[in-house]
Amino acid sequence: MNNQRNSKNQVNSSNTRSSNASKVSQKAGGKKSKKFTNTRLFKILRIILIIGIIIAIVNIISGLRNKTPEDITLIIGENKIELKDKLLIDDNDNIYISKDDVANLYDENIYYNGEEQTLITTYNKHVAKLVVGQTTMEVNSTQVAIKGTLKFENDILYLPFLDLKDVYDFEYQYNKDRNVLIIDSISKAKSQAVVVKSTKVKEKPKMFSSSLEKINKSDGVYVTVFGTEGDYTKVRTYSGNIGYVKTNKLGEIEVVREDMEEDKLNNVNILNDYSIVASYDNVSLDQNVTNIVVPNLFNINENLEVENVIDLSSNTYQNYASWAETNGINICADVTLSGSMNSICASYTSRTCLINLLYNQFVANNINMICIDFDNIDDTEGFYRFVIELTPRFKEVGYKVLVKYKDGLDKERLEKIVDYVIEE
Repeated sequence: MNNQRNSKNQVNSSNTRSSNASKVSQKAGGKKSKKFTNTRLFKILRIILIIGIIIAIVNIISGLRNKTPEDITLIIGENKIELKDKLLIDDNDNIYISKDDVANLYDENIYYNGEEQTLITTYNKHVAKLVVGQTTMEVNSTQVAIKGTLKFENDILYLPFLDLKDVYDFEYQYNKDRNVLIIDSISKAKSQAVVVKSTKVKEKPKMFSSSLEKINKSDGVYVTVFGTEGDYTKVRTYSGNIGYVKTNKLGEIEVVREDMEEDKLNNVNILNDYSIVASYDNVSLDQNVTNIVVPNLFNINENLEVENVIDLSSNTYQNYASWAETNGINICADVTLSGSMNSICASYTSRTCLINLLYNQFVANNINMICIDFDNIDDTEGFYRFVIELTPRFKEVGYKVLVKYKDGLDKERLEKIVDYVIEE
Protein backbone atom coordinates (compact mmCIF):
# COMPACT_ATOMS: atom_id res chain seq x y z
CA MET A 1 0.00 0.00 0.00
CA ASN A 2 2.79 2.24 0.96
CA ASN A 3 4.57 1.28 -2.23
CA GLN A 4 1.56 2.26 -4.30
CA ARG A 5 1.29 5.64 -2.48
CA ASN A 6 5.01 6.33 -3.05
CA SER A 7 4.71 5.41 -6.70
CA LYS A 8 1.77 7.76 -7.13
CA ASN A 9 3.64 10.56 -5.37
CA GLN A 10 6.63 10.06 -7.62
CA VAL A 11 4.41 10.29 -10.72
CA ASN A 12 2.76 13.43 -9.42
CA SER A 13 6.14 14.94 -8.60
CA SER A 14 7.42 14.08 -12.06
CA ASN A 15 4.39 15.66 -13.69
CA THR A 16 4.79 18.75 -11.54
CA ARG A 17 8.41 19.13 -12.52
CA SER A 18 7.50 18.61 -16.19
CA SER A 19 4.77 21.22 -15.95
CA ASN A 20 7.08 23.69 -14.23
CA ALA A 21 9.78 23.06 -16.82
CA SER A 22 7.26 23.67 -19.58
CA LYS A 23 6.17 26.90 -17.96
CA VAL A 24 9.77 28.05 -17.60
CA SER A 25 10.42 27.13 -21.22
CA GLN A 26 7.34 28.97 -22.40
CA LYS A 27 8.29 31.99 -20.32
CA ALA A 28 11.82 32.00 -21.75
CA GLY A 29 10.45 31.62 -25.29
CA GLY A 30 8.05 34.48 -24.70
CA LYS A 31 10.87 36.72 -23.57
CA LYS A 32 12.90 35.87 -26.68
CA SER A 33 9.91 36.51 -28.97
CA LYS A 34 9.17 39.81 -27.26
CA LYS A 35 12.80 40.84 -27.49
CA PHE A 36 12.86 39.99 -31.20
CA THR A 37 9.65 41.96 -31.79
CA ASN A 38 11.02 44.97 -29.94
CA THR A 39 14.27 44.87 -31.97
CA ARG A 40 12.39 44.72 -35.27
CA LEU A 41 10.08 47.54 -34.21
CA PHE A 42 13.09 49.63 -33.22
CA LYS A 43 14.69 49.07 -36.62
CA ILE A 44 11.49 50.05 -38.41
CA LEU A 45 11.14 53.18 -36.28
CA ARG A 46 14.77 54.07 -36.97
CA ILE A 47 14.25 53.66 -40.72
CA ILE A 48 11.11 55.82 -40.55
CA LEU A 49 13.03 58.44 -38.57
CA ILE A 50 15.86 58.48 -41.12
CA ILE A 51 13.38 58.82 -44.00
CA GLY A 52 11.63 61.63 -42.14
CA ILE A 53 14.92 63.45 -41.62
CA ILE A 54 15.80 63.07 -45.32
CA ILE A 55 12.38 64.40 -46.37
CA ALA A 56 12.75 67.33 -43.97
CA ILE A 57 16.19 68.17 -45.38
CA VAL A 58 14.86 67.97 -48.95
CA ASN A 59 11.96 70.25 -48.03
CA ILE A 60 14.30 72.74 -46.38
CA ILE A 61 16.56 72.80 -49.45
CA SER A 62 13.55 73.10 -51.74
CA GLY A 63 12.18 75.88 -49.58
CA LEU A 64 15.46 77.75 -49.76
CA ARG A 65 15.59 77.31 -53.53
CA ASN A 66 12.01 78.54 -54.02
CA LYS A 67 12.13 81.29 -51.45
CA THR A 68 11.24 84.65 -52.92
CA PRO A 69 14.38 86.81 -52.84
CA GLU A 70 14.21 90.27 -51.40
CA ASP A 71 16.01 91.75 -54.44
CA ILE A 72 14.70 91.42 -57.97
CA THR A 73 16.62 88.90 -60.04
CA LEU A 74 17.28 90.08 -63.60
CA ILE A 75 17.56 87.52 -66.39
CA ILE A 76 18.37 88.55 -69.94
CA GLY A 77 18.01 85.73 -72.42
CA GLU A 78 19.70 82.70 -70.87
CA ASN A 79 21.88 84.65 -68.44
CA LYS A 80 21.37 85.79 -64.89
CA ILE A 81 22.74 89.33 -64.78
CA GLU A 82 24.96 90.60 -62.00
CA LEU A 83 24.13 94.27 -61.54
CA LYS A 84 26.18 97.03 -59.98
CA ASP A 85 23.11 98.39 -58.20
CA LYS A 86 19.99 96.47 -57.25
CA LEU A 87 16.76 96.98 -59.16
CA LEU A 88 14.06 98.97 -57.38
CA ILE A 89 10.29 98.56 -57.52
CA ASP A 90 7.61 101.01 -56.39
CA ASP A 91 4.03 100.44 -55.19
CA ASN A 92 2.76 100.43 -58.79
CA ASP A 93 5.20 97.69 -59.87
CA ASN A 94 7.34 100.15 -61.80
CA ILE A 95 10.85 98.68 -61.88
CA TYR A 96 13.89 100.97 -61.92
CA ILE A 97 17.45 100.40 -63.10
CA SER A 98 20.49 102.54 -62.36
CA LYS A 99 22.23 104.69 -64.95
CA ASP A 100 25.47 102.75 -64.44
CA ASP A 101 23.76 99.43 -65.13
CA VAL A 102 22.14 100.84 -68.28
CA ALA A 103 25.61 101.89 -69.41
CA ASN A 104 26.85 98.32 -68.92
CA LEU A 105 23.87 96.65 -70.57
CA TYR A 106 22.61 98.96 -73.30
CA ASP A 107 24.14 102.39 -73.75
CA GLU A 108 27.77 103.07 -72.92
CA ASN A 109 27.23 106.64 -74.16
CA ILE A 110 24.36 107.44 -71.77
CA TYR A 111 24.59 111.09 -70.73
CA TYR A 112 23.22 113.08 -67.79
CA ASN A 113 23.23 116.87 -67.55
CA GLY A 114 23.08 117.74 -63.87
CA GLU A 115 22.26 121.42 -64.42
CA GLU A 116 19.24 120.61 -66.58
CA GLN A 117 18.44 117.34 -64.70
CA THR A 118 18.14 115.75 -68.12
CA LEU A 119 19.27 112.31 -69.26
CA ILE A 120 19.86 111.33 -72.88
CA THR A 121 20.04 107.66 -73.79
CA THR A 122 20.39 106.11 -77.26
CA TYR A 123 20.02 102.58 -78.54
CA ASN A 124 19.82 101.26 -82.08
CA LYS A 125 17.14 103.45 -83.75
CA HIS A 126 16.05 105.42 -80.70
CA VAL A 127 17.04 108.60 -78.87
CA ALA A 128 15.26 109.22 -75.57
CA LYS A 129 15.30 112.22 -73.30
CA LEU A 130 14.10 111.97 -69.69
CA VAL A 131 13.86 114.70 -67.08
CA VAL A 132 13.94 114.13 -63.32
CA GLY A 133 10.40 114.03 -61.90
CA GLN A 134 8.57 114.16 -65.25
CA THR A 135 6.17 111.40 -66.33
CA THR A 136 6.78 111.96 -70.04
CA MET A 137 9.86 111.31 -72.14
CA GLU A 138 10.88 112.38 -75.61
CA VAL A 139 11.64 109.55 -78.06
CA ASN A 140 12.91 110.59 -81.50
CA SER A 141 11.36 114.05 -80.97
CA THR A 142 7.96 112.61 -79.98
CA GLN A 143 6.50 112.96 -76.49
CA VAL A 144 5.61 109.66 -74.83
CA ALA A 145 3.79 109.13 -71.51
CA ILE A 146 5.61 106.93 -68.98
CA LYS A 147 4.45 105.28 -65.74
CA GLY A 148 7.66 105.89 -63.80
CA THR A 149 10.08 108.78 -63.82
CA LEU A 150 13.78 109.59 -63.76
CA LYS A 151 14.75 109.86 -60.09
CA PHE A 152 17.52 109.66 -57.50
CA GLU A 153 17.62 107.04 -54.73
CA ASN A 154 20.50 107.14 -52.24
CA ASP A 155 22.40 109.45 -54.62
CA ILE A 156 22.06 106.91 -57.45
CA LEU A 157 20.30 107.96 -60.65
CA TYR A 158 17.57 105.49 -61.64
CA LEU A 159 15.62 105.11 -64.89
CA PRO A 160 12.10 103.63 -65.21
CA PHE A 161 13.29 100.39 -66.81
CA LEU A 162 10.02 98.97 -68.16
CA ASP A 163 9.05 102.31 -69.72
CA LEU A 164 12.19 102.04 -71.84
CA LYS A 165 11.30 98.72 -73.49
CA ASP A 166 10.61 100.45 -76.82
CA VAL A 167 13.88 102.38 -76.56
CA TYR A 168 16.08 99.38 -75.73
CA ASP A 169 14.02 97.03 -77.93
CA PHE A 170 13.03 94.36 -75.43
CA GLU A 171 10.01 92.45 -74.20
CA TYR A 172 9.65 91.42 -70.58
CA GLN A 173 7.75 89.36 -68.04
CA TYR A 174 7.80 89.94 -64.30
CA ASN A 175 7.14 86.98 -62.01
CA LYS A 176 6.02 88.72 -58.85
CA ASP A 177 5.86 85.52 -56.78
CA ARG A 178 9.52 84.75 -57.47
CA ASN A 179 10.59 88.39 -57.85
CA VAL A 180 12.18 87.64 -61.22
CA LEU A 181 12.32 90.02 -64.19
CA ILE A 182 12.94 88.29 -67.52
CA ILE A 183 14.09 90.32 -70.53
CA ASP A 184 14.33 89.20 -74.16
CA SER A 185 15.69 91.36 -76.98
CA ILE A 186 13.18 91.63 -79.82
CA SER A 187 16.06 91.75 -82.30
CA LYS A 188 17.46 88.35 -81.24
CA ALA A 189 16.19 84.88 -82.16
CA LYS A 190 13.71 83.21 -79.80
CA SER A 191 12.30 79.68 -79.72
CA GLN A 192 9.88 77.94 -77.40
CA ALA A 193 8.27 74.53 -76.83
CA VAL A 194 5.24 73.28 -74.94
CA VAL A 195 5.70 70.81 -72.07
CA VAL A 196 3.89 67.58 -73.08
CA LYS A 197 4.94 65.40 -70.11
CA SER A 198 5.56 66.30 -66.48
CA THR A 199 9.26 66.84 -66.03
CA LYS A 200 11.97 68.10 -63.75
CA VAL A 201 14.28 70.91 -64.77
CA LYS A 202 17.84 69.76 -64.05
CA GLU A 203 20.74 72.00 -63.17
CA LYS A 204 22.94 70.09 -65.63
CA PRO A 205 22.17 67.79 -68.59
CA LYS A 206 22.66 64.67 -66.45
CA MET A 207 20.25 62.14 -64.96
CA PHE A 208 21.46 62.56 -61.39
CA SER A 209 21.88 66.33 -61.51
CA SER A 210 19.95 68.29 -58.88
CA SER A 211 16.47 69.50 -59.81
CA LEU A 212 15.67 73.19 -60.01
CA GLU A 213 11.95 72.91 -60.60
CA LYS A 214 9.21 70.44 -61.49
CA ILE A 215 6.84 71.29 -64.32
CA ASN A 216 3.53 69.43 -64.38
CA LYS A 217 1.96 68.77 -67.75
CA SER A 218 -0.69 71.38 -68.41
CA ASP A 219 -2.14 72.83 -71.57
CA GLY A 220 -0.29 75.93 -72.68
CA VAL A 221 2.78 75.60 -70.42
CA TYR A 222 5.70 76.80 -72.54
CA VAL A 223 9.41 77.02 -71.89
CA THR A 224 11.90 79.15 -73.78
CA VAL A 225 14.42 76.99 -75.64
CA PHE A 226 18.13 77.76 -76.05
CA GLY A 227 19.45 74.59 -77.72
CA THR A 228 20.04 70.88 -77.18
CA GLU A 229 22.81 68.85 -75.55
CA GLY A 230 22.50 65.13 -76.19
CA ASP A 231 19.12 63.93 -74.90
CA TYR A 232 18.52 67.20 -73.08
CA THR A 233 17.24 70.64 -74.09
CA LYS A 234 18.36 73.83 -72.37
CA VAL A 235 15.31 75.84 -71.33
CA ARG A 236 14.13 78.78 -69.27
CA THR A 237 10.91 78.48 -67.30
CA TYR A 238 8.38 81.14 -66.41
CA SER A 239 9.82 81.10 -62.89
CA GLY A 240 13.19 82.15 -64.29
CA ASN A 241 14.97 78.86 -63.74
CA ILE A 242 17.49 78.05 -66.47
CA GLY A 243 18.34 74.38 -66.78
CA TYR A 244 17.82 71.19 -68.75
CA VAL A 245 14.89 68.87 -69.45
CA LYS A 246 14.69 65.62 -71.37
CA THR A 247 13.92 66.53 -74.98
CA ASN A 248 11.17 63.90 -75.21
CA LYS A 249 9.23 65.79 -72.52
CA LEU A 250 8.75 68.72 -74.92
CA GLY A 251 6.65 69.22 -78.00
CA GLU A 252 7.95 70.51 -81.31
CA ILE A 253 10.21 73.57 -81.00
CA GLU A 254 8.54 76.69 -82.38
CA VAL A 255 10.57 79.61 -83.75
CA VAL A 256 9.07 82.81 -82.36
CA ARG A 257 11.42 85.07 -84.33
CA GLU A 258 14.68 85.01 -86.24
CA ASP A 259 17.83 87.01 -85.51
CA MET A 260 17.69 90.53 -86.93
CA GLU A 261 21.34 91.37 -87.41
CA GLU A 262 22.35 94.97 -87.86
CA ASP A 263 23.16 95.70 -91.51
CA LYS A 264 26.46 97.53 -91.17
CA LEU A 265 28.62 98.68 -94.08
CA ASN A 266 31.66 96.47 -94.48
CA ASN A 267 33.13 96.27 -97.97
CA VAL A 268 33.06 99.88 -99.13
CA ASN A 269 34.62 101.48 -102.18
CA ILE A 270 34.76 105.29 -102.01
CA LEU A 271 34.86 106.78 -105.52
CA ASN A 272 36.81 110.00 -105.06
CA ASP A 273 37.34 110.64 -108.78
CA TYR A 274 33.70 111.14 -109.71
CA SER A 275 32.46 114.54 -108.58
CA ILE A 276 29.36 116.31 -109.85
CA VAL A 277 31.32 118.74 -112.00
CA ALA A 278 33.74 116.13 -113.39
CA SER A 279 33.26 113.78 -116.30
CA TYR A 280 31.68 110.58 -115.07
CA ASP A 281 30.50 108.95 -118.27
CA ASN A 282 32.78 105.92 -118.07
CA VAL A 283 33.09 103.98 -114.86
CA SER A 284 34.36 100.53 -113.94
CA LEU A 285 33.02 99.21 -110.66
CA ASP A 286 33.47 96.21 -108.40
CA GLN A 287 29.96 94.84 -107.98
CA ASN A 288 30.99 92.81 -104.90
CA VAL A 289 31.36 95.92 -102.73
CA THR A 290 29.27 98.96 -101.87
CA ASN A 291 30.33 101.74 -104.24
CA ILE A 292 29.85 105.22 -102.84
CA VAL A 293 30.36 108.79 -104.07
CA VAL A 294 30.53 111.57 -101.48
CA PRO A 295 29.64 114.91 -103.10
CA ASN A 296 29.45 117.99 -100.87
CA LEU A 297 25.75 118.83 -100.93
CA PHE A 298 25.07 120.58 -97.60
CA ASN A 299 26.75 123.03 -95.25
CA ILE A 300 25.85 124.10 -91.74
CA ASN A 301 26.38 127.84 -91.34
CA GLU A 302 27.12 129.86 -88.22
CA ASN A 303 23.39 130.27 -87.53
CA LEU A 304 22.97 126.49 -87.49
CA GLU A 305 21.04 126.59 -90.75
CA VAL A 306 21.41 123.85 -93.36
CA GLU A 307 22.35 125.36 -96.73
CA ASN A 308 22.41 123.65 -100.12
CA VAL A 309 25.88 123.77 -101.65
CA ILE A 310 24.34 122.89 -105.03
CA ASP A 311 20.82 123.21 -106.33
CA LEU A 312 19.49 119.69 -106.03
CA SER A 313 16.71 120.43 -108.51
CA SER A 314 19.18 121.49 -111.25
CA ASN A 315 19.82 119.42 -114.36
CA THR A 316 23.45 119.09 -113.32
CA TYR A 317 22.60 117.29 -110.10
CA GLN A 318 19.70 115.33 -111.60
CA ASN A 319 21.99 113.94 -114.32
CA TYR A 320 24.54 113.01 -111.70
CA ALA A 321 21.91 111.28 -109.58
CA SER A 322 20.65 109.38 -112.64
CA TRP A 323 24.20 108.26 -113.52
CA ALA A 324 24.76 107.01 -109.96
CA GLU A 325 21.50 105.07 -109.89
CA THR A 326 22.15 103.50 -113.32
CA ASN A 327 25.56 102.25 -112.21
CA GLY A 328 24.43 101.05 -108.78
CA ILE A 329 26.39 103.80 -106.99
CA ASN A 330 25.20 105.17 -103.67
CA ILE A 331 25.18 108.94 -103.18
CA CYS A 332 26.37 109.84 -99.69
CA ALA A 333 25.76 113.55 -99.11
CA ASP A 334 28.76 115.25 -97.52
CA VAL A 335 27.83 117.76 -94.79
CA THR A 336 30.39 120.42 -93.84
CA LEU A 337 30.44 122.97 -91.04
CA SER A 338 31.20 126.68 -91.29
CA GLY A 339 30.47 127.56 -87.70
CA SER A 340 31.78 126.15 -84.44
CA MET A 341 30.98 122.92 -82.68
CA ASN A 342 30.43 124.93 -79.50
CA SER A 343 27.21 126.41 -80.88
CA ILE A 344 25.93 122.99 -81.94
CA CYS A 345 26.77 121.41 -78.60
CA ALA A 346 25.30 124.12 -76.43
CA SER A 347 22.39 121.86 -75.45
CA TYR A 348 20.41 118.80 -76.38
CA THR A 349 17.78 121.13 -77.82
CA SER A 350 20.22 122.81 -80.20
CA ARG A 351 21.62 119.47 -81.35
CA THR A 352 18.13 118.06 -81.89
CA CYS A 353 17.03 121.10 -83.91
CA LEU A 354 20.00 120.72 -86.24
CA ILE A 355 19.51 116.95 -86.53
CA ASN A 356 15.86 117.50 -87.46
CA LEU A 357 16.84 120.02 -90.17
CA LEU A 358 19.30 117.56 -91.70
CA TYR A 359 16.85 114.68 -91.41
CA ASN A 360 14.14 116.63 -93.24
CA GLN A 361 16.56 117.61 -96.03
CA PHE A 362 17.62 114.02 -96.63
CA VAL A 363 14.07 112.69 -96.62
CA ALA A 364 12.85 115.44 -98.95
CA ASN A 365 15.67 114.80 -101.45
CA ASN A 366 15.58 110.99 -101.18
CA ILE A 367 19.23 110.72 -100.12
CA ASN A 368 19.81 107.75 -97.83
CA MET A 369 23.43 108.28 -96.78
CA ILE A 370 24.99 111.12 -94.80
CA CYS A 371 28.69 111.84 -94.28
CA ILE A 372 29.63 114.10 -91.37
CA ASP A 373 32.69 116.04 -92.56
CA PHE A 374 33.51 118.69 -89.94
CA ASP A 375 36.97 120.28 -90.03
CA ASN A 376 36.65 122.61 -87.06
CA ILE A 377 36.03 120.15 -84.23
CA ASP A 378 36.93 122.30 -81.24
CA ASP A 379 34.80 120.20 -78.89
CA THR A 380 35.40 116.49 -79.46
CA GLU A 381 33.00 115.30 -76.75
CA GLY A 382 30.35 117.58 -78.19
CA PHE A 383 31.05 116.13 -81.63
CA TYR A 384 30.57 112.60 -80.32
CA ARG A 385 27.28 113.61 -78.67
CA PHE A 386 26.06 115.09 -81.97
CA VAL A 387 26.92 111.93 -83.91
CA ILE A 388 25.53 109.65 -81.17
CA GLU A 389 22.18 111.44 -81.26
CA LEU A 390 22.03 111.82 -85.05
CA THR A 391 22.73 108.18 -85.94
CA PRO A 392 19.54 106.60 -84.46
CA ARG A 393 17.33 109.18 -86.20
CA PHE A 394 18.77 108.22 -89.58
CA LYS A 395 18.76 104.50 -88.77
CA GLU A 396 15.05 104.80 -88.00
CA VAL A 397 14.32 105.19 -91.74
CA GLY A 398 17.10 102.90 -92.94
CA TYR A 399 19.65 105.60 -93.74
CA LYS A 400 23.40 105.07 -93.30
CA VAL A 401 25.68 107.38 -91.33
CA LEU A 402 29.34 107.83 -92.27
CA VAL A 403 31.99 110.07 -90.68
CA LYS A 404 35.22 111.37 -92.19
CA TYR A 405 37.98 110.67 -89.73
CA LYS A 406 39.92 113.71 -88.47
CA ASP A 407 43.00 113.95 -86.29
CA GLY A 408 42.14 113.91 -82.62
CA LEU A 409 39.09 111.66 -83.00
CA ASP A 410 38.81 108.13 -81.62
CA LYS A 411 38.29 105.93 -84.68
CA GLU A 412 37.38 102.85 -82.65
CA ARG A 413 34.75 104.78 -80.72
CA LEU A 414 33.28 106.20 -83.92
CA GLU A 415 33.07 102.75 -85.48
CA LYS A 416 30.83 101.64 -82.61
CA ILE A 417 28.49 104.56 -83.28
CA VAL A 418 28.20 104.97 -87.06
CA ASP A 419 27.97 102.64 -90.05
CA TYR A 420 31.35 103.48 -91.53
CA VAL A 421 34.38 105.70 -90.90
CA ILE A 422 36.10 107.16 -93.98
CA GLU A 423 39.83 107.59 -93.61
CA GLU A 424 41.32 110.22 -95.94
